[in-house]
Amino acid sequence: MGLLSGLNPVSAISKAIFGDKGLTGSVMDVLEETGLVKTPEEKQKAQEALFNYELQMRDKDNDIIKAVNDTMQTEAKSEHWLQWSWRPIVGITFSAVVINNYVLLPYFAKAGLQAIQIPGDMWSAMLIVLGVSAGTRGWEKIVNANSKSDDSKSNKEDKAS
Repeated sequence: MGLLSGLNPVSAISKAIFGDKGLTGSVMDVLEETGLVKTPEEKQKAQEALFNYELQMRDKDNDIIKAVNDTMQTEAKSEHWLQWSWRPIVGITFSAVVINNYVLLPYFAKAGLQAIQIPGDMWSAMLIVLGVSAGTRGWEKIVNANSKSDDSKSNKEDKAS
């Protein structure tokens, strides 16, 4: 397995929230400190349940990423330019508003430049679209790097045998 093969959004978020112990380790500490888990058998059963929960969440997260990836690939294959170009258009629009309102406006307000007013809900929607798009592309690059790393390792192992 490559260095990044164990990373996914669920485990990364879990590690960020719960530290190196992750969800299972942190919850187990609480269960033991409060006396809810007393015997080694109870501890083993609780650890297995928590571990299975984390695996289910990881699987669901991977399913979501796959669905988004499949959608993006389908859109990219489309003959209709608007279907495959809407994300870049949203990104360019977002950048233009930011540049206008926060870079140019302070310098050119006296010359008549005005801020582009966008309601808060629209900002949120735009940021979510861009965030999901960037996140899935970044995740796709990690997965591709891992699969290339795994492929090259298996090729080296095949040549060695």
